[in-house]
Amino acid sequence: MDRRLKQELQAMFRAPAPVKKAAFLKCHRRRELGRWELAAVQAGHIRWWVWALSLGVFGVVLWAAAWPYPAMGLSCAAALTPVLALLAVAENGRARFYQMEELELACRVPRSSALLARMLALGLFHLALLGALIPALAVWGGIGTARAAGAYLLTPYCLTAALGMELTRRFRGREGLLACGGGAALVSGLGTLSVYRMPALYRPEDLPLWGMALAASAFAAGAEITLSLKERELRWN
Repeated sequence: MDRRLKQELQAMFRAPAPVKKAAFLKCHRRRELGRWELAAVQAGHIRWWVWALSLGVFGVVLWAAAWPYPAMGLSCAAALTPVLALLAVAENGRARFYQMEELELACRVPRSSALLARMLALGLFHLALLGALIPALAVWGGIGTARAAGAYLLTPYCLTAALGMELTRRFRGREGLLACGGGAALVSGLGTLSVYRMPALYRPEDLPLWGMALAASAFAAGAEITLSLKERELRWN
């Protein structure tokens, strides 16, 4: 197009300056959500049976800890604690499992903020349940100290969470859900087997080893959470 003609068209169809633009935007300003309010909203999107099943796992471990057999509560905790972590990982990766991540990216709230809010809501709930189980296992389960009970509960939880989030990032769709379930079953089976086949692992003098294992598992889980929050691009089929 001729430059002169282009300039004349721009002058002819020049948009007028906006009138009272600032006042209009103030009247229609969107309300921003705070951190805790966003966490409460995202907690409402978590399916009800996730909360119910978490409470069911808590009740079963508490019931087993009340039995007079010391290994009963410990083996039940080792077997069911990874289930709590699997629930958290599956709920946080639900959009990826059902291949609906593009809807999360299209929402007004950033995907990383929504994911972190769901992790915070469900993680704090599970932490409260595990915190209530620690004194029960220490007193009824014959473990002896709350520090040992905490290590025995939190180590498989963090390990399953780290393994599940790693598998979630590598697999999409139903394959990811099956992979996370397999990882949780592996941790659960190894924990239960160690209670009966390797009881020496649960001696008081081996508590520093459990502390190092818990620290390594927690670090791995934190690293996986960071990688999940930074992941922005979708891997299409």
